[in-house]
Amino acid sequence: MWSGPLERRPGLVHRYRMDGRGWIGRHGFRALALLWLPAGIAAQAAVRFGPDAVAAGAPGPWLAAMAMEEVLLAPLVPCGLPLALGCRRLWRLGYRRGAWTAGIALGTATVMAALPAGLLGRVAIAVWAVALGAPVWLAWWLLAWRG
Repeated sequence: MWSGPLERRPGLVHRYRMDGRGWIGRHGFRALALLWLPAGIAAQAAVRFGPDAVAAGAPGPWLAAMAMEEVLLAPLVPCGLPLALGCRRLWRLGYRRGAWTAGIALGTATVMAALPAGLLGRVAIAVWAVALGAPVWLAWWLLAWRG
């Protein structure tokens, strides 16, 4: 007999795909996967140049430069997908802690590598992002193959 809203019955479909996740649980990964690299690069720039620019006394030009930087970072949005999707594959295999650890470590390395790669252009940042996401895909392939 059905006793509550969380119990699963055959034929009963919860409006959040039977697992009780809300909108953030279903769509939050997509936003995080697309925006982590541009947000990391913008945060790195704010940490590096923010205090000196604001100490000059006029934050107006600094804020305009940051807004322009966000427009320039728009082509980098899909560059973070290889690492995010690889970590999601690890997550689905059941290696949740490993997926978070790999994502944070390799994400930090990707953001740090974006500074020198950015001197060569956006294509170099994309190449570094794919190269630093490759170990996660290799780990996923080995773990999936091993069973």
